Amino acid sequence: RILFLLNRALRNASAIFCYTEFLKEKLIERFHMDPERIFITQPGIGEEMVPMDNKETLSAFLKGFGITKPYILFIGALTKRKNVEGLIRAYSMLVQESKVEQKLVLLGETIFLSEGIFQTIKELKLEDHIVLVGRRPHHDLPLFYSGADVFVFPTFSEGFGLPPLEAMACGTPVVASNATSVPEVVGDAAILVDPYRPEDIAEGIFKCLTDSELRQKMIQRGLERARGFSWRRAAVQTVSAYEKVYQAGW
Repeated sequence: RILFLLNRALRNASAIFCYTEFLKEKLIERFHMDPERIFITQPGIGEEMVPMDNKETLSAFLKGFGITKPYILFIGALTKRKNVEGLIRAYSMLVQESKVEQKLVLLGETIFLSEGIFQTIKELKLEDHIVLVGRRPHHDLPLFYSGADVFVFPTFSEGFGLPPLEAMACGTPVVASNATSVPEVVGDAAILVDPYRPEDIAEGIFKCLTDSELRQKMIQRGLERARGFSWRRAAVQTVSAYEKVYQAGW
């Protein structure tokens, strides 16, 4: 019934707005929509997403969450779609085989579907290596991004995915999934990995932690990429779409 109602709404719409070309193609493929009526309007990154340069303030903030060592960061809901279990298994490889010292910080809301994540942490004996922060207010996020050695976004499926761009804006190198819309969003400013292969995720993280030249390249590319996503740009895209709809008389 939901698909029926969605299909009906789409058929009656003068215009459809979506975040990425990936979503646009899915709409055309699934619902046989007219491409001319589908407009891409991408969200912007808030001006608060900037690197935190005050190391003392940053250190004191992180210490309040029990984070006293360098860390690898994930931000997002702790769900299967976000592939948190795959990230944990990749992290286990880094701890066991590569002896990385960074802790893994998981920042996000836990729900009833998160149980498998906690079981995986216990199974791999990573209780002392992983910090579960829970959900935090938006204004805290730049501090978590800025303190991380690398941000990892190993999602299986995403319509857009703002966290990688936020991390880039804060000067943090990004390792991201090569699935669905993510490559379109991050461009060449992230190390792309196969989310279905924990060993691939682990390799991407390890490169980012140990290859200083690659790391600096990713940071610079990330800062440049993030600058392209502003709310002014989103507004221009939206107004342009409305103007086209009006002129076409849809």
